[in-house]
Parts: sequence; structure tokens; C-alpha cells
Amino acid sequence: AGGIILMAAAALALIVANSPLAGTYFAALHAYLGPLSVSHWINDGLMAVFFLLVGLEIKREMLDGQLSTWPRRVLPGIAAAGGMVFPAFVYVLINRDNQAALSGWAIPTATDIA
Repeated sequence: AGGIILMAAAALALIVANSPLAGTYFAALHAYLGPLSVSHWINDGLMAVFFLLVGLEIKREMLDGQLSTWPRRVLPGIAAAGGMVFPAFVYVLINRDNQAALSGWAIPTATDIA
């Protein structure tokens, strides 16, 4: 249910940001709530809570759930490693002639867990 809400919110944000309401949308993001902007609260506050919940869910699965045995951890582990290594490999392959751009190889390794 949480993933569906997240996808729906992202879709709604994309639609509103590219509609006639874009000015209001961006004004709301840059409005201040206490010492920080709404955008800052979302990026630093809500995302920290999101990743905490993801970490707790992974911990629960590793202790008592589907990933509680080593044989069941192997395939997801290989998939996760491949999901980080392959994008970095493609990035390096595309930018092999640009020495300055090669220093950004780690950027595509960030995986979206949502």
C-alpha cells in the first residue's frame, strides 16, 4: 500500500508541476515552514524517515521473513549488486573518453528502492 501511495504522489506531482498550477506548486515547495523550506523538509526529513522504514523492513525480512536463510539471500544480493555495478559500467563505457566525467561513475550506482 505504501508503494502505491508513493507512486500516486509522484505521478500527481509530475502532473501538477507540468500544468497551469506549476507556479503555485513551486511556490509551495519554496515556502518556509519554520527555519526550512517545504522542499528541504521533504528532502531531508521525510526521505530520512522513508529510508529508516525501508531499513527496518529489510531487517525484519532478514531476521524472520523471506530472507532469513542464506540460500534465500543469494539471488536478491546478486540482483542488488548487479543493479549497482551494471549502471556504473554503462556510465564508464559511455564516458570513457571524457576524463572529467569519469569521476561521476558512482552517481548511477544509486538505486531507487521505492
